[in-house]
Amino acid sequence: MAVLGELVEELKAAGAEEALAVHMDLADRETLKPAAEKAAAELGGIDIFVGNCGGPPSGPFLSISRETWEEAISSIFLSMVDLSHAVIPHMRTGRWGRIVFVTTVGVKIVQPNMVLSDSIRLATVGLAKSLSHEFAGEGIVVNCLCPGPFATDRMEDLITASMARDGLDRAAAEALWLDEVPVGRFGDPADFGAMVALLSSERAGFVTGTAIALDGGKSRAY
Repeated sequence: MAVLGELVEELKAAGAEEALAVHMDLADRETLKPAAEKAAAELGGIDIFVGNCGGPPSGPFLSISRETWEEAISSIFLSMVDLSHAVIPHMRTGRWGRIVFVTTVGVKIVQPNMVLSDSIRLATVGLAKSLSHEFAGEGIVVNCLCPGPFATDRMEDLITASMARDGLDRAAAEALWLDEVPVGRFGDPADFGAMVALLSSERAGFVTGTAIALDGGKSRAY
């Protein structure tokens, strides 16, 4: 909570009239609805939900146990189901809502040693598509963002894992993630934030059911 407290102060310093930190653990469903209800009570409702979570362990298929699969399904997918159950009633009350699920470019192009992320986040894309149809008539739009390699702590962890698992130096490990990225660099998190802001705005009212790649051109699909 200390880090969240710092973020609250940062938001207020940037001009936010209200900012609130609430605790939830995506691996513990009992924490999810109470956190959403607290936010709604303190802020007068919920209009925007950006669903994001940490990535699961990387590795080849045969190295991943069933227990790891179950943990990843719970924390990555079912947490988004539970939180959607918690926030959508508030959006229906106001007949306006924005839901953005953060997935991965792996839902568009397979990423080696990322079978957990590639598989489970596809379920989130299916959830978003279904919700986008069910609630479009109530002013609620639902989309997915599919990031490629961004300069984040998660990317650093993946590079380190590649170095250890495959015996690579750093340049070679980075190349695993960048060789298929036409722009030739890691993404800037600020660019990702700008797209989240757009999809959370009034201007996004005619955009729903989409899975938008932010990947520097890595996915070749249309």
